[in-house]
Formats: sequence, structure tokens, C-alpha cells
Amino acid sequence: MKARTWSVLLAALTLVGGGAVWRESWRVWPPEPDVDRNVARAALPVIDRFLESGRAVVWPSSMPARMRPRWFCVEKVIETVQRGSQVRVSLEVACNDYARDGGRLVTHAGVRTPVMVTLDRGGAAALTVRHVAMPSDGAGFRPSLERMFSDRGLAEYDRRRRRGEGAGAPDGEAARAFGLPAGTKAQQFQAQ
Repeated sequence: MKARTWSVLLAALTLVGGGAVWRESWRVWPPEPDVDRNVARAALPVIDRFLESGRAVVWPSSMPARMRPRWFCVEKVIETVQRGSQVRVSLEVACNDYARDGGRLVTHAGVRTPVMVTLDRGGAAALTVRHVAMPSDGAGFRPSLERMFSDRGLAEYDRRRRRGEGAGAPDGEAARAFGLPAGTKAQQFQAQ
């Protein structure tokens, strides 16, 4: 073959190979964001109580009040940033409303979303939730997520979505709270 043919072939192979490497680079680049395990361990129970109380991502249950429905949430930390007394935690949350219906665990609604929670120690040692930021719906979702998360936090969120490692439903926590056996899976509530 002529030198020109080899050059074209080599250039094409380089472009294809470079494209394949770039397309798979999300697996390793950018590197995982920083997560201070001590900060996360202190912040998660506070965030969980705040979210389950209905002051951020959940709404009143549509199941009958006689069933005493409750919201339960599970959180997966993406990134922690501590600046003075303020702590910012990027995470993905999954919340579902649950109730016990005889020997069954039932659920009627749920939400899964990334959030940015800002906490503050203030003058006390205990953390307090100051603000929960959620992304916009629809076309504004990605731009608002880009404003909320750091580049590394956003890349980690995307990585987890591609791998299917998002936050799962809190069925186990709800089953324990309602006195049901471990491993009980929630069924969809049907109004009668």
C-alpha cells in the first residue's frame, strides 16, 4: 500500500480508538469526589429525619389516615464539602410513603432525586439542616444540577446512574418500623 493510504488508515483507527476511549472515560475521569466519612456519618441521620419529616422532598401521603402512612428515605452520599461551620452534602435520595395493611407493606408514592443539603453547626455541636436544593423538572433539570453539584459530584452522579447504582427504595427500614419480617417487599397500594 501507498504511504498515503497507510496514513489515512492510521488516522481513522486513531479517531475510532480515541472516540472509544473518550466514550468510556466516564468510568474513571474525573476522579471520585471527596467524601469525608466522619462528616457523612454525622450528617446523614440529621438529613434523614429532615427529609422524612416532609419539609423538603416529600408531600402528605394519599393513603388513608387510618393506615398511619409514613415516609421513609434512603440517602447515598455523593460528595461532602465542609467550610467552617457549614457543611454541604450532595446526595441522591429515594423516598417512599408506606403503611401496613394487615400483614402487607404497601406503598403509594415515591420520589428519587439528587439534592444538595446545606447544614450548619452554628454555635452548637449538632448539625442543623439550613437548606435543601432540588433540581428543576423537565428541561431545567440538567442545568440546575450543574449549578448545584461540583464537576466531580456531577460526574459521580452520572457514573452511578450509568452503572445502576442509584439509591434504592427504603423497603427494609419501613418493614422494620411497621413490625414486619426482614425482607418484606412493598406492594402497590390499591384504594378500595
